[in-house]
Amino acid sequence: MLGWRKRNDGFEWREYVRTTILVRRKQRRDRIGEAGKAAVDNLKAAGQRGAAAGAEGVVAVGRGAVHLGAQGAALGAAGAKAVGDGVLHYGKEGAKLGAEGAKLGAAAAMAGAERLRAAMPVAGNYLQRMGAWTLYALAYAWAVLCTLVGIAADYLGPPLAPIGRILRQPLPRLAVLLFGSVALVGGIIRALADGFVQDTWIVLLIGVGLLGALALAHVSSGLPAWLATPLSSVLAAVRRMLETASSKPIVQRGLAVALIALAVVATGWHVWGAASPTTVKSSRQARVEPQSATGSTATDEISGRGSAVTGDTLRIGSTVVRLDGIEAPLLYQTCTSAKGSSWSCGDAARQAMAQLLRSNRVSCELSGSEDGLGTGECKVGDRDLAAELVRGGNVFAIHGLFSAYGSLEDEARAEKAGLWGGEAARPAEYRELKWEEAKRSAPDGCPIKATVRGGKRYYVPWARGYEKVRVARRGERWFCSETEAQQAGFKSAEQS
Repeated sequence: MLGWRKRNDGFEWREYVRTTILVRRKQRRDRIGEAGKAAVDNLKAAGQRGAAAGAEGVVAVGRGAVHLGAQGAALGAAGAKAVGDGVLHYGKEGAKLGAEGAKLGAAAAMAGAERLRAAMPVAGNYLQRMGAWTLYALAYAWAVLCTLVGIAADYLGPPLAPIGRILRQPLPRLAVLLFGSVALVGGIIRALADGFVQDTWIVLLIGVGLLGALALAHVSSGLPAWLATPLSSVLAAVRRMLETASSKPIVQRGLAVALIALAVVATGWHVWGAASPTTVKSSRQARVEPQSATGSTATDEISGRGSAVTGDTLRIGSTVVRLDGIEAPLLYQTCTSAKGSSWSCGDAARQAMAQLLRSNRVSCELSGSEDGLGTGECKVGDRDLAAELVRGGNVFAIHGLFSAYGSLEDEARAEKAGLWGGEAARPAEYRELKWEEAKRSAPDGCPIKATVRGGKRYYVPWARGYEKVRVARRGERWFCSETEAQQAGFKSAEQS
C-alpha cells in the first residue's frame, strides 16, 4: 500500500490543461482581430460618410456665400445711395443755415457797432468827468500843500534861520552838497541794481533831505533879481497854460485814459513780477589778480569742479574762493529753530553749497582778495551761487550801500526760509556773544585757551570743541587776544 501510485487510466491531465489554455488564448486573439477589423471597417465607412457630408457642406457654404454676397452688394448699393441723398439734402440745409447765420452775424455786428457808436459819447463824458475831477483833486492838493508849506515856513522859519545861515556858508554848503549828492546817486545806483529795499530808501531819503535842506536854505533867503524875475514869468506862463489846458475836454479825457492805462500797466507789471523769478546781477566789474590760498597768483577767471569748504567758500583745484556779497554762519555755529531747538546752521550752509556744486562745473570771476583768499562771483551754469544760497535762507547778505543780495534776504526772511525760520546771529554777532559768555568764566577775563597737546594750539570761544578743552598742563595758559597767542608761538586750532 505504501508504494502505490494512482494510475492514469489512459488520460493525460497535464496535456489536457495545456491544450485548453492554448485554445482559449487563440479564441481571444481571434475575437480581438475581428473587433479590430470591424473598427477599421467602421472608420472607413465613417470617413466616406464624412467626406460626402463635407462635400455637401462646402457646396452649401458656397451657395450661401454667393447668395449673401449678392444680398450684401444690393444692400451696399442702397446704403450708398441713401448716404449720398442724405449728404446732399443736409448739405443744402446746412448751406441755408450758414447763410442765415452769416446774415444774423452781420446784423449783430451792425447792431453792436451802432451801440458802440451810441455809447462812445457816454464813455467820453465819463472820461471827461474823471479827468476833470482828477485835475480838481490835484489843484486842491497843490493848494493844501502850498498852505501847509507856508504855515510850516511861518512857524519853522525863525528857529531854522540860524541853520539856513550856516548852510549858506561856502564850506558847509560844499560839504552838504557833496554828501547829499553821493547819497542820492548811490541810492539810485543801488535801486537799479538791487531794487527798492529798506536800505535803499534810507540812503535816498538822506540824499534828498540834505539836498532839500540846502535848497530850502538858499530859497528862504530870497532869490536874486536876475533869477527871480524870469522864474516868476515862467511860472506864471506855466500856470496860465495849465489853467487853459485843464478846461479842454480833450485834455481831461486824455488824462483819464492815461491814468487807466497806468493802472493797467502797474497791475500787469505786479503780476508778471510776482510770477517771474528774481534775477540779481552784481555791479562788480573791476578785475584784479587775487591771491589763492597757497599764496600764488590766480587768474581773474577760473572754472572746474568745485567742493564746499564753508557756506560761503569753495575750492576749485588748489584755489580757494570766497563769494562776494554774502557771509555764512561759522562752520560750527548753531542757530535756534522756531520750536526752540538748536541746529547746526553752519554745517547746513556748507551742505547747501555742496548740493549746488554737485550738479555741474562752476566758473568764478575773481575781483579781489581777502585774508589770502580770492573773492568774486561764482556761477553754476547760469545760476549765481551767492544768490541761490541767500534765496534759500542758508547764508546772510552783506548789507551796505551797494548790497547785491539785500532784496533776496528780505524775501527769504519774509518766507521764513532756513536761518529765518527761528533765531540766527550773524558771524560777528555770534563771535561777540561767545566771547562775552566765555569771558565771564575765564581767568582775568581772557577766554582764549592755549594747549600743548599734540602741538601748540589755541582755541577761540567759537571754535569747535572749545568747551571740552582743559588748560591744566605745564605750558598751557589763557590769552586775552589771538595776537598774544600767536606771539607766544601758538597756532589757531581752526587752521591746523
